[in-house]
Amino acid sequence: MLSFPMLADPPRTGRERGIMEFRLLGPVAVLRANRVVSMRSRKVSELLAVLLVSAGHRTSHVEVMRYLWPGESLNSNRIRQNFHQLRLSVPEICSESNERGFCRIHVQSQDLDHLRFRGLLLTADSTRDSTVRLKSLRDAIGEWRGIPFEGMQGAAFERKRHELMTELREAMIACVLAELECSLPRAALDRTDSALTHWPTSEPLLELKVRALRTLGRQDEIPPLLAEWERECGRSTAHLLLADTFGTHDRGSAISLRAMAPPRPRQLPLGPVELVGRRRMRERLTEVLLGRVQGRSRLAALSGMPGVGKSALAFEVAVALDQYFAEGILHVDLGGVTPEGLLRHEHVIARLLNDLGVRPVTPTLDGMVSAYRTALADRAVLLILDNARDEEHVRPLLPPAGPSAAIVTGHRHLHGLEIREGAELIALEPLDRTDATELLRVRLGEDRMRTAAPFAADIVEHCSGLPLALGIMAARITRRPVQAMSDMVRELRVESTRLRSLDLGSEDLSVRLSLDASHRQLSAPASRLLRQLAIHPGPTISWAALRAMDPEGEAHVSEATDELLRMSLMTEPSFERYALHDLVRVHAEALTREWVQADRIRVVKRVLHFLLHHAWACDRRLEPGRRLPIDRPGTLRIVAPADAAEAMKWFETEYATLTAAVGLAQRHGLDRYTWLLSMTLVTFQWRSDRHLDALAGIVRALPAATRESGPADVAMVRRMLAGTHRAVGNNADAMRELNSAVRISDDDGDLLGAALGRHTLGVLLRESGAPGEALEHFDAALSAFEELHDTLGQGAVLNGIGSARYDLGHHEEAEQCCQRSLSLLAGTGDINGQAHAHFSLGRIRMARADPDAAVVELVRARVLYRSLTYGSREARTLVWLAKALRAAGRITESAEAMGQARAVLRRLGEMDIDAGLDRLARLP
Repeated sequence: MLSFPMLADPPRTGRERGIMEFRLLGPVAVLRANRVVSMRSRKVSELLAVLLVSAGHRTSHVEVMRYLWPGESLNSNRIRQNFHQLRLSVPEICSESNERGFCRIHVQSQDLDHLRFRGLLLTADSTRDSTVRLKSLRDAIGEWRGIPFEGMQGAAFERKRHELMTELREAMIACVLAELECSLPRAALDRTDSALTHWPTSEPLLELKVRALRTLGRQDEIPPLLAEWERECGRSTAHLLLADTFGTHDRGSAISLRAMAPPRPRQLPLGPVELVGRRRMRERLTEVLLGRVQGRSRLAALSGMPGVGKSALAFEVAVALDQYFAEGILHVDLGGVTPEGLLRHEHVIARLLNDLGVRPVTPTLDGMVSAYRTALADRAVLLILDNARDEEHVRPLLPPAGPSAAIVTGHRHLHGLEIREGAELIALEPLDRTDATELLRVRLGEDRMRTAAPFAADIVEHCSGLPLALGIMAARITRRPVQAMSDMVRELRVESTRLRSLDLGSEDLSVRLSLDASHRQLSAPASRLLRQLAIHPGPTISWAALRAMDPEGEAHVSEATDELLRMSLMTEPSFERYALHDLVRVHAEALTREWVQADRIRVVKRVLHFLLHHAWACDRRLEPGRRLPIDRPGTLRIVAPADAAEAMKWFETEYATLTAAVGLAQRHGLDRYTWLLSMTLVTFQWRSDRHLDALAGIVRALPAATRESGPADVAMVRRMLAGTHRAVGNNADAMRELNSAVRISDDDGDLLGAALGRHTLGVLLRESGAPGEALEHFDAALSAFEELHDTLGQGAVLNGIGSARYDLGHHEEAEQCCQRSLSLLAGTGDINGQAHAHFSLGRIRMARADPDAAVVELVRARVLYRSLTYGSREARTLVWLAKALRAAGRITESAEAMGQARAVLRRLGEMDIDAGLDRLARLP
């Protein structure tokens, strides 16, 4: 056990803290009123230890198994038994029941020594008073009584033990620094001597001992100390001599150590670099580093999300260009991924100076930088500066103009280096499917790849092109039996377990930990925005939607968006449309679980509110007569589309988001959004020939509308369902839904709903070859619309009556009805109704042997349908226009019209164009 001079007040007693006391910083123990509580077994003590170190003192059964029974299959019963034994020993902290798959205890932070330890460290960090800081640090170290988890075996406990011991070491270092600041060098020296017995290879502790000896005037003890440390550890301590310890430097010039320098440095990874794809980026990087790009320095900055392969690309190019850099290749991991790993400039430059064999004249940062740049001015050295935090982190390390070159890697886009240093910025994206599959094959080898072939597509899809993820999966597959492959892939498919399946336990081999590190660098607004984006259902999100997600923090949205883009956690695949990589989204969504449910639901509702009101604005532009019980948008600013074409374009852009939003609403039990969003989509789905999507959406909407709304709305949903059945040829189902809708409306006394239902029944009967019966429903609907003074309804029904009269051969009456329809609709903005009336008039004129007049009407109908981007109706109109032109003797124009109909069907994805044309020609 370490013997640390406490030099602090003794720890408070259990009476001062409370009745209970929990100890982890030494042998695990529980004290009740200062008396040790006996645990019923070693496993119970281990379970308690796991819960005490877990966030919120809550952990999953899977995590418990990893600590207590590593390598064994999940056995929840065994865990429950041990938790029951823990409850018998310490009932004060154990609830009667736990949530499924988890254990939890309730412990006050002041009753747990390692939380007190960390709290004291935070106190020390937050004060500018050196005396207060020293006392806090000494009190923190005083919480330790031995090695954490003493006697507890296993890799998981060892990792946690190492983590805590590392925290202790850092606290010791901070305490020594504070003692030096408070002019207590003797105490600082005693503390470093004690600490070095446990961490003999710690360079920071060695440096602090050197400082303490220097302060005490014992400089003569420093050289032998450093020499012994170099012998034991095999690492240079030259940078510790930069602080003019001996006063023997020649102050006229930098001292070259080339005669003593090690061989030409070639600091590259062992073994071959296995990089797949990236050909154009490799070529561009090569040209930049060799100085062949006009207007660019020999500096390249690679950026991209964690795990995308920035370092691998840098290493591969460095290997290929080794011959061009006679003085060697130097690599430094700057540690910019995490705040705790960030290397200071002086440490990095000191190391580089040692590598180059140069000692600066002036042992200051400026002196070291000067000596460093002077050394590189006439040398051909390639620097790989890995994991830079930002421009300022890397700028002092860049080589001057000359034969040297540098590659900088980092998550951020380093635009400052482009502007000031003329760097070439290269942003790495995830691999496409082809390259991702090839990388998996390279990592697995041919034999394993053949075995994994049935799962390869799933692995590539759910690793989302990220080389780190693919490498982790390949490593897991390689080291596990073939029989385990299906379980591994199943775990990868499920979002809730995906990141767990992409974790080999260390930050450089864990997608989750890599993303954790990036997330910790974010500001609070950027972190909040990232979590909100994870809740958003779409593959992309517009700038307007992004601003609407957080109205309280809208002022910070622009800055937060730029920050996420700079950190490569968000992309902008097209102008003002943003996206998250799948694994970033899964990681961020997991972070939202830290929110209370009410906060999460609030974001969900904001997202759905935005989408619903914008979809409703576009839907009304497509179908002005649509009626939905959607309230006003409140403070939300809605920009209505200028015309139907713009509305169709908006729907096309947002379609994947909108359909996912319906699922989001359904998962959260938000019935109102579930059915209303589905309804706003139907017109677009019909006009874009997405009838099966419409059918699925309305089937999902119907029970939600039944629970949330009244009979009139339920009848409307059934009418839309009937219309969709009609479009896909399910006339029997359509008839059943329409009869049900009319019955609901009649029972509810809903005259408008009944009229709409009877109108649609008439349309269906007419198309089924029963125009006489259809007229009965049309007449009843027309009477109702007239009573309601509903102009749009009258216009639509009159066109239906005209079509039925046309079918019966009553062409003059048919023409009169359609003309009346057109007159009513002319000033309403119902473009679809007007187009349909012109189409009906065109067919009637054809039947009355007036093809030239028919051409006029059909051209008008075609123009209107085209403005609506209503492809199927436009194609049908073109078929009839071709007939009319041929009847008028305009053969060339007829062929052109038929060609245009073919083009429209091709655009709609019709597989058999001739069959499609024949079907359109035969439609009633």
